[in-house]
Amino acid sequence: MFIQKEMTPEEFLIFVDQHPDKRFDFIDGEIVEVSPKPVHGKKQVRFGTALEQYLETHPGIGVAYSEVLHVLDGEKFMPDVCVNVDSDADYLTTPPLFAVEIRSDSQTRESQRRKMRAYIQHGVKMGVLVLPGEAVEVYEPGKAVRVLNANDTLVGGDVLPGFELPLNRILP
Repeated sequence: MFIQKEMTPEEFLIFVDQHPDKRFDFIDGEIVEVSPKPVHGKKQVRFGTALEQYLETHPGIGVAYSEVLHVLDGEKFMPDVCVNVDSDADYLTTPPLFAVEIRSDSQTRESQRRKMRAYIQHGVKMGVLVLPGEAVEVYEPGKAVRVLNANDTLVGGDVLPGFELPLNRILP
């Protein structure tokens, strides 16, 4: 695993461009190379597709992004999938309305949970942590973490009104 200490957003984007065959994530303030497996990619596409379909019928809420750099109060995040404002900037400085992280084997559950709590502290309204083959954890400001399983449906509540995603499409 390759670990690189803290960089500016601009340095990070140059670094990523110089390593197109690798994927990087921000974990506990460090840039960490991760190696997502095909199962990670399938779950990411399923979330992105569901969000894209939802946003087409709910204009004005935002747009779906996959792996876009967010710099929030100086901290860097790159959600696997998120909903945020429409932007052509190199990176976003507004917190996502909705952020999804899918845990890879190279990431610990606790590091991903810390990231979810950091998302909420930086203004994300709903964070979803997918623990493949296990559960989905839903984080919202001022609420206890909800743990869902494959028999449940993720609902957007006040954050994404009318959004529903049966988790049997995400967790098997």
